[in-house]
Amino acid sequence: MDEKTLWYVKRVNAEEYRDIVPDRRIFFNEPDFTELNKDKVDEIYYLVFMRENSARFGLITGRVGCEMRTPFSAPYSYPVAIINESKQETIDAALDVFEEYCIEEGIESIRFILPPLFYDEHQISGWVSALYRNDYRFDNVDLNYALDLKKLNVDEETYGQLITQKGRKGLRRARRAGLDIIKCKSEKEYLEAYRIVQIGHDAKGFPTHLTFEQLMSTLRLVGHDVFIVRKGDVGIVSEFLYRINNRIVQGIYTGTHPDYMECNGMNLLTYYTIGYYAEQGFEILDKATAGKDSIPNYGLCNFKESVGCERSLKYTFKKELKKG
Repeated sequence: MDEKTLWYVKRVNAEEYRDIVPDRRIFFNEPDFTELNKDKVDEIYYLVFMRENSARFGLITGRVGCEMRTPFSAPYSYPVAIINESKQETIDAALDVFEEYCIEEGIESIRFILPPLFYDEHQISGWVSALYRNDYRFDNVDLNYALDLKKLNVDEETYGQLITQKGRKGLRRARRAGLDIIKCKSEKEYLEAYRIVQIGHDAKGFPTHLTFEQLMSTLRLVGHDVFIVRKGDVGIVSEFLYRINNRIVQGIYTGTHPDYMECNGMNLLTYYTIGYYAEQGFEILDKATAGKDSIPNYGLCNFKESVGCERSLKYTFKKELKKG
């Protein structure tokens, strides 16, 4: 019997999805996060891929016009396996029935933005293979940077030997600048950190996509940390980080005040957060992409590499569906 004939797609509501898909792997696969952003799509679909009577994969996706987007308001997401055994043929079959389902719903195109492979290499590699073989095109292939906390959680002298000369010089300048790091606790401190991000983004011509209120609404749903680097009484660097799962923390927003670039506050904060999260059992500090639409921002790439980040790839796939 053809494997594909055993499969179908079941649409459920958010509560049912929570029950059927108990391990959703990453914060951006959480129904609470999805519901917070429901105004950004025409319709949310909570889908379960069934093989006969067995639930095999869960997927949250959003419809925007005639396009199905996974995710629709996040850096990435992906279908998650409900049972441990997910053979490549089952991934292929699930993708086939998903496309058929989308065509029945009047969808004309599908977009997937997947996490870097280190989030769940076994599963994500399977989906990359299936998408590529089913005529999805690479819409973007972005460079993503991350810190290996097991490797880099060492004393400062050893850390200096593991990073570039530029990174070592930056950390030494930061030490000489007499900087302090605080972990934000009050809303006033959160707002100070947000304003540093805004100032830093504005100086570089980068958008700050979330308002302070929108960011705070998201922080209420996820484990997180917010840090400020201060020189005296002046906040010069800040970073907002999400605890994506029990292995990975991601820097969501960072900013450096342009008047204090020479203090190299981000070098100091990077070294500090490596130790901070490693001691709590995390393995990876995801520092996100460095560029836009597959085009690297060389300055940002060079900085991230200088503090010990390693490159990975983040894929965006897209396909125009054929009807009939």
